[in-house]
Amino acid sequence: MRVSIVTAWVLALWAATPARGQALVVQGSAGPTVIDRGSSVAGGVGWSPWSHLTLSLNGERTHLASTERRDERGVTSRFRGGTLTLAAAEARLSLFPSSRVTPYGLAGYAVGQSRPNVTAAFPDRVTNRVRAVFAGVGLHVPVRSRLSVFGDVRWMLGDEANEVIVVVPVRVGLSWRF
Repeated sequence: MRVSIVTAWVLALWAATPARGQALVVQGSAGPTVIDRGSSVAGGVGWSPWSHLTLSLNGERTHLASTERRDERGVTSRFRGGTLTLAAAEARLSLFPSSRVTPYGLAGYAVGQSRPNVTAAFPDRVTNRVRAVFAGVGLHVPVRSRLSVFGDVRWMLGDEANEVIVVVPVRVGLSWRF
């Protein structure tokens, strides 16, 4: 009998701990891209069922500049660049609760479309479907009880028109927990 009472108390306390960490989250971020020159912005809403985990849905827009390079042998290579507009589902798992400075890892899946740039070398206007997976790391820094600053880098690997794309945005942003 005593074992079942103690077990019930332990389960009640354990179940109450995640409930105290629940929150709705609104976030926005922006920053440059690495590898190919460009910029990225994102905004979204999320839910934290536990103070160490946030599940979010984001809208993202990344623009990559077109480039042309010529080497010492006279060989020219061109990168078309373009704009990716994506809807992403993301999970962030932090080492410590959101009330502390904490590193976090993230992973997710994104779908959307790309619109490659129109240039003299690439005169055709095209729209392609994009699917991608991504993973990354970041740092969460609380500023006030509900306001936080965060920064992260993510590696996105995707499929665009049957070709592999790699995009690496580095973003800094704000989040508000309700």
